[in-house]
Amino acid sequence: MKKLSFLFLLMVLFNCSSIANNLVIGTPAYNSSANQVSFTIKWDNSWRVNNGPSNWDAVWVFVKRQPCGINGIWSHAVLSTTSSDHSISGSYGLEVDAVADGMGVFVRRPSAVNNAIGSFTTTTSVTLKLSGNYNPALIGSTSNADNFKVIGIEMVYVPQGAFYIGDGRSTNSSNFSNGTLRTAKQITSAIQSSGIGTYANYTSAPAYANVVSLPSTFPLGFNGFYCMKYEISQQQIVDYLNTLNYDQQKARLGVWSGRVPSATGTYFSNAANNYRQEIKVTTGGTDNTIPAVFGLTNAYNAFLPAGYLNWQDLSSYLDWSGLRPMTEFEYEKSCRGTLAPVAYEYPWGTTVINTSNGGMSNMNTASEKMSIVNDGLSHYNWDGGPIRSGFAATTNSNRVQAGASFYGIMELAGNVYEQCIGGGASYNYAGFTTTNGDGALANNGLANVTGWPINGGLSSGTMYKGGAFYNNTGNNNYFQVSDRSFYQGQSTNGNTTRDRATGGRGVRNF
Repeated sequence: MKKLSFLFLLMVLFNCSSIANNLVIGTPAYNSSANQVSFTIKWDNSWRVNNGPSNWDAVWVFVKRQPCGINGIWSHAVLSTTSSDHSISGSYGLEVDAVADGMGVFVRRPSAVNNAIGSFTTTTSVTLKLSGNYNPALIGSTSNADNFKVIGIEMVYVPQGAFYIGDGRSTNSSNFSNGTLRTAKQITSAIQSSGIGTYANYTSAPAYANVVSLPSTFPLGFNGFYCMKYEISQQQIVDYLNTLNYDQQKARLGVWSGRVPSATGTYFSNAANNYRQEIKVTTGGTDNTIPAVFGLTNAYNAFLPAGYLNWQDLSSYLDWSGLRPMTEFEYEKSCRGTLAPVAYEYPWGTTVINTSNGGMSNMNTASEKMSIVNDGLSHYNWDGGPIRSGFAATTNSNRVQAGASFYGIMELAGNVYEQCIGGGASYNYAGFTTTNGDGALANNGLANVTGWPINGGLSSGTMYKGGAFYNNTGNNNYFQVSDRSFYQGQSTNGNTTRDRATGGRGVRNF
């Protein structure tokens, strides 16, 4: 009976998914006397289920502030860490969960809700209380004339609990396993509390594991965390670039020789209209003083995942947004959940994978999707660029047809590569912890969180998971949950290079 209930919930969850993922946040208003920011919010594909995955989705909301007379510097606003200081009004039952570091809040369905599934089609008003603590960049008086940006990222809660790493296959020795036994290994509370230890506890040879033991402070995935529902979009990168100062923007464009924010039309990607990556400078800045304004060539680009993200691009975006990179352990849990592993399985829980080889319906629109309907749809075997995030979820799709993970996370295989913390013995990443970003970047525009790898590329403590749009059918293993073909890292996410199909997403502890 429990199995039937679980399957029913998964089908209901994706039967109620709409064609597009549409998070809409209204223009914020600031009340200086109350020190509050108010705005409206609505989004699609929301749920809270108390059986099966026993999880929910949420929107991670954070605020950027630009005081008058501070040379246009945007800074991360600190919010009250007391949930009752924030309020929501509207026809939908939502609540605000504050977090301990004040970097943002989670807006979600309340815990009293039982198996609620569907979209918020009308707006709900949210009021957030700002803290009296400010980023050091916020020097001087504040007023109603200050500029505010309220930014939201759709997230999915991955609950605390035991899960398996590795899928027990007898081939591909680099995969996680129960040591030399080549069987799947369960990550339990005891393992998270003590650390997983040396290579012999989770791989078949030293070359496939971290150079030293992984301690209890390393995110092995047992503890609960939030994961981005979709890969980072091109619109999200635009929002990020538009709050950086000129020098920080210049550092991000500087990966391509000679590109500067002062030149209108300068592309963040390799070239104009290259692989559907069309982030560019729409209004040039002034050297060392006024930052550029970035935008998109076409409206549909907002719905597409961002490629051309090297490790420093990804990590700085996550630091800026108060998130953090995920580990490869957390990637496997996000895909498989609490279920027993299946050899060669994909994130949607079966060994079936299909693609349309680039064939699309409604191409270049907000309802873009593949031209076929089938189980295990994944966007690959087409070197033309990414497809709309959430493309396979329709009004009547189940988990396998939607290409969704156990918890409802989308596109963990295909579209663009995921970048995770992990890999082989050429780099020591044992110092990575659950520390989230603090919203502030270094002067050079880089993430500056203790324990995060600074550099990408080979032997860097970062690796690819999930495959990408240009991988052909001969590389289907890249899309499998437990595949670790890239355990040595990849030069294509190095600091001086950008690959057209390298993207990513973030997670957050709370």
